[in-house]
Amino acid sequence: MKQVIGFATQFYTLWNYEAVAQYKTDSYGNHHQCGVDHKYYYIKNISTDLFKVQSLHPSIEIDMELRGEKSFVRNEKFDLPGEYFWGGKYAGKLVNEIMESDFKYCLWSAQNYGGNTAKYITEHPKFIAHFASIEAEKQDLIHSASLLKIGEVVEITFQRNGYNANEDHTECWSDATFGELDIVVCCPGAKPVSGMYPYLMPIINGKAQKTKGKTIPVKVIESIQVQVYDGVVRQIIRVA
Repeated sequence: MKQVIGFATQFYTLWNYEAVAQYKTDSYGNHHQCGVDHKYYYIKNISTDLFKVQSLHPSIEIDMELRGEKSFVRNEKFDLPGEYFWGGKYAGKLVNEIMESDFKYCLWSAQNYGGNTAKYITEHPKFIAHFASIEAEKQDLIHSASLLKIGEVVEITFQRNGYNANEDHTECWSDATFGELDIVVCCPGAKPVSGMYPYLMPIINGKAQKTKGKTIPVKVIESIQVQVYDGVVRQIIRVA
């Protein structure tokens, strides 16, 4: 413990000070420093005059940033090692162990927790390999799918009427299928229909049409994106 001088509200103030290390213990009996409690014990107010304070206590450090009333504690937190879980049902356990016994929990933790543990999980070879495998499966599905090509005229079956039109209705969207392929269709306009249940009729081939449940020939003018959703290939296209 040592003495320090800081400033309370009006007076330069004398405190006793000690730094008390804080630790967390993992499941294997190892101690990890998780922070420091900086403890200040009030002794007395000295003076409002800095020169007088310096003359009275020439050997004591004066910390001009130190502020406080009476006794107080400042808690400083340290980052704990990322190779451990520090909360939840596996608190104190090594991530490497849980990767083998409960990989789903590691996936959940990476998405729901931050800090060093989440970083350690996302950089773990098993985590990386898992998502590489998922991506490879998606690419295999996409490569095996019968995607629509630009310039093709095909008959697609619409699942709904238009939705999400822009303000001037010069663009709207609808959902459709072509065989086993899910399609999201961007149409070049829409006609709003009012009533008790208002809806949009997409403009396709120059004509506003009620599309829900209908099979309509369309010309593909752009393939915007191809994605896999719940194991099904979905192509987003723009039509004339």
